[in-house]
Amino acid sequence: MTMQSVRPRGRRPGHDDTRGAIAAAALALFDELGYDGASLRAIARDAAVDPALVHHYFSSKAHLFTSVLVHPDLDLVARFEQAAEGDSDTLGHRLAKAFFDLWEHPQHRARLIAFLQERTLARRRLLAEFLGREVFGRLASRLGHGNALLRGQLAASTLIGLMAGRHVLELGALSTASARSLVEPVGRSLQHYLVDAW
Repeated sequence: MTMQSVRPRGRRPGHDDTRGAIAAAALALFDELGYDGASLRAIARDAAVDPALVHHYFSSKAHLFTSVLVHPDLDLVARFEQAAEGDSDTLGHRLAKAFFDLWEHPQHRARLIAFLQERTLARRRLLAEFLGREVFGRLASRLGHGNALLRGQLAASTLIGLMAGRHVLELGALSTASARSLVEPVGRSLQHYLVDAW
């Protein structure tokens, strides 16, 4: 009598390729449904794992997103929340500096620029959706604004448009300006969108 290997039914237990399966399912669903539309439960279902395993490997959907699409060890929300600590009068400047420090970092720059160069609209929108809701929209909400999502999307579109002009369209003065020289004017825009009353 020969023994046949039988694939176990049900959800995959945690082991070496679980994180990779979750990452692959997340990438497919983010591409298909966008950041807002892809839930952790749906990602777990498509990866054939228990939802608790997603939380074991990734602290949140935001962490999963940045880990899969930018860098495995990057938590963008935590990075910007740290920059947001302090006086609200200088919040825009701190956020702009944190953004340029992140974008110009050799470890992340190429991957972030790749978002701007994607041929599919869905992939290009992912980063803007994420920044608008999870980073800047969340900060605006914390400051008590009823139109926090709009404010977040204005801030995100400003930064994404700026980086597209700088790295994809390569607009003369913008592409050659130092990141340091851009922090102050960009910080003013972020201050207006996220902090000022309007």
